[in-house]
Amino acid sequence: MDKPEVVVRIVSNAYDADQVESDLLRISKNGAVELEDESGQFSFTEDMVRDLAKDWSRFQGRQRKNSRYTTNIVLSMPAGTDLQALKRASQAFAKRQFGQNYQYAMALHTDTDNPHVQLTVRNLGNDGRRLHVAKGDPQKWREVFAAELERCGVEAKATLKAIRRRKDGESG
Repeated sequence: MDKPEVVVRIVSNAYDADQVESDLLRISKNGAVELEDESGQFSFTEDMVRDLAKDWSRFQGRQRKNSRYTTNIVLSMPAGTDLQALKRASQAFAKRQFGQNYQYAMALHTDTDNPHVQLTVRNLGNDGRRLHVAKGDPQKWREVFAAELERCGVEAKATLKAIRRRKDGESG
């Protein structure tokens, strides 16, 4: 049997404080879904989520026009994936990729066909440098996420996007 494919996809970016707040409220479903940050702290209420968004937006350092405040990423697996393993693998992935320098918040969503984690990363690092997502980073992230899932006992593979497209009959 073929291993299930991980999905790691950048879905959007926030370019101002209002978008940061909107994104964090969306992934926490206005405080109804547990939101966990890089230190393991949890936010539960809408007001707590709004406070986090304000903290992230207060100081953005030196920036160019149209600088990204945050990057929003989805980590997904097919239906039937062990939810606690998905959550643990997502926590390990986020800590490994971003935890040394960037603040982030994440929420496990189980209200769609495929369980997934919404991960929002603050682009201004603790060292004052901005997160730069290079062209090959999403594939590297898929590989890291697949490895973390395997460590949690979930079979997973990180197929190249071009191969997935060919297999699915997509063009381009």
